[in-house]
Amino acid sequence: MRTALVLLLLLAIAAVPGSLIPQTNVDPFAATRWKAQHPRLTPLYERLDLFAVYGSAWFSAVYLLLALSLVGCIGPRLRHYWRAARAEPPPMPRRFDRLAVHREFDTWPRSSDAALADIEALLSKRRFRVDRDERGLRAERGYLREAGNLLFHASLLLVLVGFGYGKLLGYTGGVILVQGTSFTNALSQYDQFVSGSLFDSSKDLKPFAMDLDRFEATYLPNGQPLDFEATVVLGSSETSTGQPTRPPAAGRSPRAEEATLRVNEPLTIDNTNIYLVGHGYAPSVTVKDGRGRIAYQGPTTFLPQDGSLTSVGVIKAPDARPTQLGFEGRFEVPPGP
Repeated sequence: MRTALVLLLLLAIAAVPGSLIPQTNVDPFAATRWKAQHPRLTPLYERLDLFAVYGSAWFSAVYLLLALSLVGCIGPRLRHYWRAARAEPPPMPRRFDRLAVHREFDTWPRSSDAALADIEALLSKRRFRVDRDERGLRAERGYLREAGNLLFHASLLLVLVGFGYGKLLGYTGGVILVQGTSFTNALSQYDQFVSGSLFDSSKDLKPFAMDLDRFEATYLPNGQPLDFEATVVLGSSETSTGQPTRPPAAGRSPRAEEATLRVNEPLTIDNTNIYLVGHGYAPSVTVKDGRGRIAYQGPTTFLPQDGSLTSVGVIKAPDARPTQLGFEGRFEVPPGP
């Protein structure tokens, strides 16, 4: 038990960097910003896997040791508890005056059998396990306390097993969608994708598609987001190859379904949880080249840098003539009154 407590403390300490340092599988854009702001620490942190703490070898070693320690602790205690729960209460001592707590009293004018019957009824009502024979009455309780203790440790072991299962067979991915665009659950559609060692993207990625129909956000005067939600249209039709198709913009498929994504309220599709983890600006940009032709046009994603959504982005126009064009921009919310 002492070993399990030490390992549990080590696991809690090992999880601290995962809370303080942006994780690439949770918020890759925050991790990228952190790396750009700390160029000297980044190589050291990458060698220590501090940007992917929960999938690192040292973190996995701690929780595997904890799981083994819990198994070694629960097994013998469970056998001892099973035997004790089925055994009779301990025998009565020959001399009660040797007990640390004892009391003697006279039941007259009632008989000893009547008094024992009343005591047996009272102890049974208080959930004692009672055994009565010719020598007297024995009672014992307290098994639920040990059962709760074992249940707690078994639950902790179940959490560790579930965590390991998710890391081996699960995946996390991130993608930036602009209002009016669509997403298909395929590996090539993700901007960032991290999977477990036993995950097979060709078999385990569930086929579905969605359109980002509307996005609504509420802001404070300083530009900080107060609340936001996204309305998506799910496409449930599939092609003969098993890949989902996007519902048409007009006259959507009758099997299309509308759903709403909110902060901390994931949308579940075929055991796949979809989270709305953030948002930002995608200004509509038009670039004309030296010949007056449109070389680039459309919404451009700018990555937020702070809580006020100050954002930076890059615009590329490789088809511009006579030379290719590229721009680096910064999008800021004007200060409030």
